[in-house]
Amino acid sequence: MKKSVILAGVVSLSLMATTAFAAPGNQGKNEATIKVEAKGTTVSDSVYGNGKNNGSKGLQNAYGNVKDTPAGDRIAELLKTKYNIDVNADTSLGTLVTTLEQDGELKAAEEVQAEVVSQDPTNIEEYKKLSKIKIKLGNKSVKVYVNGKTLGTDVSPIVESGRTFVPFRAISESLDAVVTYDNVSKTVTVTRDGIVVKLTLGSKIATINGKAVTLEVAGKVKNNKVFVPLRFLSEALNTNVTWDKETSSAIIIDNKTEA
Repeated sequence: MKKSVILAGVVSLSLMATTAFAAPGNQGKNEATIKVEAKGTTVSDSVYGNGKNNGSKGLQNAYGNVKDTPAGDRIAELLKTKYNIDVNADTSLGTLVTTLEQDGELKAAEEVQAEVVSQDPTNIEEYKKLSKIKIKLGNKSVKVYVNGKTLGTDVSPIVESGRTFVPFRAISESLDAVVTYDNVSKTVTVTRDGIVVKLTLGSKIATINGKAVTLEVAGKVKNNKVFVPLRFLSEALNTNVTWDKETSSAIIIDNKTEA
């Protein structure tokens, strides 16, 4: 029988909540207690709720730190229907992620942490936390994030000679760029916000708006997919790239997002 949370016995965690980050209707409450038990038992409504709508506006509320934002009815419903975990909508996302991890509900923790990242796309530490959860789930491959979202592609990025290569179409389209590929000349053209980047596979010479630049490594074809250097393409399209060696994560944040 599936348990609402995998844990023997009961675990309690006290959370001191400041007035500044108190959820609507909860101002003045100083403590929330998390109690985790097997399915079929009663759990504390302060965090693992009874599924009832308590009127929280949840993710519609804007706070200075997203991880302190209430999970909201949508997240509570997702955890209930997908993982059979009852959660109070007023529980902060950060607390919820920590508790789910401690209780072995890593897939659920991954989804909630992805919500934190999407709501705060410039916070590098939150990406790292998400990657660490993915690693616990067995994902040892390179992870790429673009503006708060995990790069969606059926082909994983590759690392060769210390350089990260990504499927050019996936990374470009995730940045809302227009992509074309000339199979005869082996030239990749990416256009975004008036910037035109051209790379010829196998060549270290590329152009940005017609101006030649030298790449440290050339683009390549692998498994019938065109791969290009992650850092060059991302920076050429006016984004900032952070590489986290610990989690093998490339984090791409649009300069417009940071503004």
